[in-house]
Amino acid sequence: MTSTVAWSDLAFFYFIAIIPLSLLWSMGLKDLSRDLAISIVRMSIQLLVIGFYLQTVFDLDNLALNILWLVAMALIAAITSAGRAEMPRLKSAIPLTSAILIAMLPVLLMFIVVLSRPVPWYSAQITIPIAGMLLGNALGSLVIALRRFNLRTPEDREHIELLTTMGATKLEARRTLVKASLRAAASPVIASMATLGLVSLPGMMTGQILGGFNPIEAVQYQIAIMLGISASQTLSIILALRFTIYMEAEYE
Repeated sequence: MTSTVAWSDLAFFYFIAIIPLSLLWSMGLKDLSRDLAISIVRMSIQLLVIGFYLQTVFDLDNLALNILWLVAMALIAAITSAGRAEMPRLKSAIPLTSAILIAMLPVLLMFIVVLSRPVPWYSAQITIPIAGMLLGNALGSLVIALRRFNLRTPEDREHIELLTTMGATKLEARRTLVKASLRAAASPVIASMATLGLVSLPGMMTGQILGGFNPIEAVQYQIAIMLGISASQTLSIILALRFTIYMEAEYE
């Protein structure tokens, strides 16, 4: 298999994208077709920009720059999560970024020290892609949990008010809501992990196999990253909810 993709070959796949665009347009779903086209253009531009940027980061391979990029990734994930959960983005940025970093960094370091062992240990070619996988998978779950926590039902509010009047702390009064938020976020993750390898092959494993890795080695790496993703997801959600409760108490 060739390791490079010619621009002319890539253009072929843009022609493939014309098919769903044309079908949607012919069905009268012009707005959906337009949104899909805009998304394709945005995706292409964003990936090209990040590709050229990452090439520069990889070439420099500077510890300070790597740390700065990791923090920036976590900050973007935090702001995105807050926005989709209809939370105040600026007020939520620091608490959510802290939760994400605290949950991600131990897993990232374990992956570097135990499995990859790059030289230097902070190699951008290892740390940034792994961090991206951890953050990308945590983002969806974080949005679900925060949205469930923030957009409360009348029953949730009544329950919190009742417990508060009975002398419960902020955390105690919201414990049931926290559990419901965790359950909502964890359910799709558990379902996805339960069918992994049966319904679909995960991206990292597929990429390694296409890159010439032994399938067993690819599976070992995939198991490690899935366990890491599960741990960082769960911890980031718990910390984010805890920090959100503290933030609510501060601004009440």
